[in-house]
Amino acid sequence: MIDERVVENNIFNFATNELSQDAFICWCLNWINMPVRDDNESGRQFGTRFLSRLLNEVYDVSKINRIYIFRQLLNIDVLVLVPELQVALIIEDKTSSQEHGNQINRYKYLLSKTFESNQYNGLDIYQHLSDDKKEQQQKRDESACWGAVNSIRWALRDEPGELDLSKYTIHTAYLKTDWFNDDDWHTVRELEKDPKVNTYVDGPEFLSLLLSCHEWNNPILMSFVDYLSSKIRATLEHSCFWEHYKDIDEHIRFYIQDTAIAQRRFLQTVFNQPNYEAPFMANLKQYVENIDDLYVYGRIDDASQTHTIQHGSSFGTPWSLMHFWDRSLDRTVEADYWGFQNTNEDNLAVKPYMFWRIDKIKEGPILSLRYYTWWEKSAGDNGESNTCSYKTRVYNYIKERILEKNISDTEKDTSSTMKNVSDTVKAINK
Repeated sequence: MIDERVVENNIFNFATNELSQDAFICWCLNWINMPVRDDNESGRQFGTRFLSRLLNEVYDVSKINRIYIFRQLLNIDVLVLVPELQVALIIEDKTSSQEHGNQINRYKYLLSKTFESNQYNGLDIYQHLSDDKKEQQQKRDESACWGAVNSIRWALRDEPGELDLSKYTIHTAYLKTDWFNDDDWHTVRELEKDPKVNTYVDGPEFLSLLLSCHEWNNPILMSFVDYLSSKIRATLEHSCFWEHYKDIDEHIRFYIQDTAIAQRRFLQTVFNQPNYEAPFMANLKQYVENIDDLYVYGRIDDASQTHTIQHGSSFGTPWSLMHFWDRSLDRTVEADYWGFQNTNEDNLAVKPYMFWRIDKIKEGPILSLRYYTWWEKSAGDNGESNTCSYKTRVYNYIKERILEKNISDTEKDTSSTMKNVSDTVKAINK
């Protein structure tokens, strides 16, 4: 049984970035490479179980004795080669950030190119680049692939038989120890559309995997278990948007002012966004209080019934918004802006959208209704964005049918009268 005592001086309280987590993942998997001895047996069993989960449990890995682990090869967080299975596993590891820049497809493409395989050669990872930049990037990628294949061949030089990388099947795994936002869910849903086997693991599931090796009292494992348990507990605590605390100046602050997870949970609660509890969460109750909280660590399975929630920050203060209406420019509007004339409906670049946004003003956290179009920020101070007939028409519709009568025509972004979140919460709880 894992020792449940608090680890007093935990290195993972300091080693919190993704590179440190990459190292821990490599350490977990590298137990497979340890000699077959009694004192290594628990580690080898855990490493094998972890590898099986990352490969979606479609291979028999119980007899694997050798894997090859690479960090940052082709900028991939962790790359694992299993010669006995002819499998290459890409692990995209995240702590609190999300995928950006089409990372996973880029890694698939470059690894496929490195292996001289056709598995992912059809992916177009240069479509956003101009011709000259595309040529430059292709040259850099060719050089990176050449270096990568040499590194792989050198590492596997003692493997028996001829090394034919083109026969390797590429798999991807997305592992994130923090809570999943909508961009994360979009990423894993995109992964699942691929016919090849892919998987994803979030923080509670990773913790569940670590706790599955009950007989192993390894101090490094215990340290990470303690760190991840504390991280999950803190996330659950900070998600309570109705809770407040006093800062150093004795001012009252709500978690919704300081954490994106609290803002997300508020939007999910107010607008009844569905989430579904993962089955393994109940097993973690003895380690993490309220781990079965479906709003925080639930999995979104029914995307058609949800609205996208996005997160960001402004001068260090988090904001969150939920899109609920977007469409292309209505053809009844006079398209008198450059780029809109003589354009087919399907090709219109103008996509106005409306959203609820949680933000902060001087008086405290607020919920505002906003309507944006793509040119608002680029229009400058010449007033064009405020005289667009389409925007005026939508604004007037909101004013007359939805919002309270004291809305101001001069509000810059046509937001509703700000609602104080704490008042909204009180109304909900009545």
